[in-house]
Amino acid sequence: MTEFKQDNFTFVDVVSLIFLVILFIGNFFGLLYFTSGNFPISIAISALVVVLYYAIIQLLKKSKQKMVTQLYKSPATILLVLFVVLAIFSFVPLTHLINIETNAKDKVQVEVNEKINKINTFSDIYANRAKTDMQNFESQLTNKLRAYVKSKSPTLKNQLMAAPYNIDAQVLATPQNIDVDDLVASRLIAVRSKIQDNQQEIDKRVNEANDYQRRFQQWNRLRVATEYKNLNTFVIDSYELLNKKLSELPVNKTPEPVSINKMQLPLDSFTELNKQYPPNWLLPALAVVIIHLFILIPFFLYKVRVYRNDTDTTSGKVIEY
Repeated sequence: MTEFKQDNFTFVDVVSLIFLVILFIGNFFGLLYFTSGNFPISIAISALVVVLYYAIIQLLKKSKQKMVTQLYKSPATILLVLFVVLAIFSFVPLTHLINIETNAKDKVQVEVNEKINKINTFSDIYANRAKTDMQNFESQLTNKLRAYVKSKSPTLKNQLMAAPYNIDAQVLATPQNIDVDDLVASRLIAVRSKIQDNQQEIDKRVNEANDYQRRFQQWNRLRVATEYKNLNTFVIDSYELLNKKLSELPVNKTPEPVSINKMQLPLDSFTELNKQYPPNWLLPALAVVIIHLFILIPFFLYKVRVYRNDTDTTSGKVIEY
């Protein structure tokens, strides 16, 4: 029995490598969901699996002569078992990926829109609250100053020295010299400057939320798993930012109530997601079978010759596989 003299690297090897790349991509994105976006772990496992596939294919080609000669009863046949084990392993992340893409994706996008749209109202909420607060602050400060100038009441003096008015004691020491309109205007400048700075911070957070939302609408697969896991935290942190800025208003410091449904789809759990959205098992099964058949092409098409005894005659014949 002899082997064909064959090229070390042929077109079928290229085809096999192409499908190994496809398998790598499928495993990588599936593992990204399992690991909640852990890029290094996902790419390391996916790369290791592909290397194992490639090594098994090369060993199968080298062992095909013995395997065929011994009617696949040689120890090398264990390589086919290992190949099937890898196929079963790859079936899980591929199925998870397809299930998310076909069943969960739309639900995730709707959930993200609902939660991010709350943040999109924060700029208007703060602007309206700040406008009303400035008007109330100006009115209250003006009335208290005018009353103090007339009455020189120690109680009013203490109130004007305290927050949110913070009038200097030296200014209040000579009420007859106080120009109410000028003093109110000077205090409004400081308050208005603080409000403008806070408005910019809130507007920046709203812009971040819009970018967050856009990435989910475009389904940025490299970031979806991580950002979906952190979605509730992002929304709650945004509420905390808004309420912190509202607490710095001079008069009405009432916080906005946090309104968020913390329930999320279990994108990082194969079994839990399948309970909520049973996958179409046929689609990933067909995908896995087709991919693995193409990966095995170099083994299938690797030519060997085997001498078989002819049971009807005393001679034998050479069979090509």
